[in-house]
Amino acid sequence: MQTTRIRDISSSKKITSVPSTNGEPRLLGFLLGGLGRDPAADTKYGLFFQALSRRFNLIGCYDLSLQGYSRFLAAALNFHPNMRMWKERYYKNLYAFNQRSRNAVRIQNSLLGEVDFVIQLGVLFDAYWSRRPVSNLIYTDYTARLSAISPYRFRSPLSGAKLAKWLDYESRAFQRAKHIFTRSEFVRNDIVESYGISKKKVSAVGGGVNFDPFPSPKPPHPGQSPMFFFVGSEFMRKGGDLLLQAFALVRERYPSARLRVLTRDSIPAYLPLENVEIMPYVWNRSMICCFYEEADIFVLPAREETWGDVLLEAAAYGVPSIGVSGGAMDEVIKNGETGILIPPEDVGALADAMSMLLKNVDLRTSYGVAARKHAKSYFTWDRVVERMSTTIESIFRKE
Repeated sequence: MQTTRIRDISSSKKITSVPSTNGEPRLLGFLLGGLGRDPAADTKYGLFFQALSRRFNLIGCYDLSLQGYSRFLAAALNFHPNMRMWKERYYKNLYAFNQRSRNAVRIQNSLLGEVDFVIQLGVLFDAYWSRRPVSNLIYTDYTARLSAISPYRFRSPLSGAKLAKWLDYESRAFQRAKHIFTRSEFVRNDIVESYGISKKKVSAVGGGVNFDPFPSPKPPHPGQSPMFFFVGSEFMRKGGDLLLQAFALVRERYPSARLRVLTRDSIPAYLPLENVEIMPYVWNRSMICCFYEEADIFVLPAREETWGDVLLEAAAYGVPSIGVSGGAMDEVIKNGETGILIPPEDVGALADAMSMLLKNVDLRTSYGVAARKHAKSYFTWDRVVERMSTTIESIFRKE
C-alpha cells in the first residue's frame, strides 16, 4: 500500500490517465494522520486500508493534516489554555475544515483519470468540496451533532454560529457523497434522521479488530487474583472515575480483585486507588497485547463512545466486556452473551456487573468465548470491506 505525505500541494503533478487494470474500482484514501509514521493512525486505520487494498485498486492514501503556515494559523487562531480543548479546537474549526477540503480537491485534480472513487475517513473535511473531484465515499464513526449534544463537551469545541456552520459543512458532505458508511446503526440513524439523508445512501458496516494476525485466546492464569482492565486516553470521558468508584465497592466484597488502568490523564485525588495499577497510555501494540492477555474482564463505562475499538480488542483475546447501553456499544457487546451492558452513570449497576463476572468464572469464560467467536466472524477489516464492496461495485457499474 502506498502512503503519501502531503507537503507542497501546489507542486503536485498530473498523471496520465490509466484505466482500471482489472475492472475493479480505483480508490484513493484521505485521512488525518500519516500511515507509517503516526502510531495512532496506524492503529486505527492501517489495517482498514490494507483490507481495502486486498479488495480494490487502492492507488494511495493521503494525510490531509495541515502543514506549514496553515498549521500554525489554525493553532494560533484557536488557542485555549486547556491543552485538550486547544487540540479539539485545532482540529475542529472552520478554517481547518476549509483548508483540508481544498487540499483534497487539489490532490484529486492532480490524479484525474487515475481514480474512480475517493474514500474519506471521518468528516473533518469534505473531499467533494467542489464539483470537479471524483465521486466521494465517506466512512465515519460519529457525527458532529452527536458530539454537540453530548454532556462531555470537550469533543465539541464549537458553539453558536460556528457550530451551525460546521454542521452545515458536514451536512453538505453527506449530501454530496455517493454513499456513506458508518460503523454503527446508531450513527447511521442519526445521519438519516438528523441530517435528512436517504436511508438507501447510508450503510452500517461495523469496524474491525485492530490486530494482525488475529490473536490467539489469552492463556489461563491459575492462582492469580482476577484482573479488571480499562483503557481510556481521556479518563473522564471514558468513565474512569465511575469505574474507580465501582471498583471500591467491588473490593468490599472481593478484596483481592485487581484493576489496571491505562490513561493519559491524571487521576483526581478524591478517587480510591487501592489495588489499582495506573499505567501511562501507550500505542505500543506488543504491550497492549500483553495487557489483554493478563486481563479477565474489560470495563468501559464511557460517557461518550463513538464505537469501541478496545471492546473488539478485548473480545479478540476472549475477554468479556462491561459497557454502557444506549449507544454504539449496544452493537459491539451482545448483552448477556458476550458481555454486560449497564445504564449510563450507574455506579451501583457497574459494581454489580463487575462482581457477577468476578465470582462466576464459568459465566465470564462463556462470555469471553462467545465474544471472541463473534469478533472473528463479524468484526474483521476484511469483513467490513466485504460489506462495503457490494455498494461500491454497484455504484461503479452505474457510472
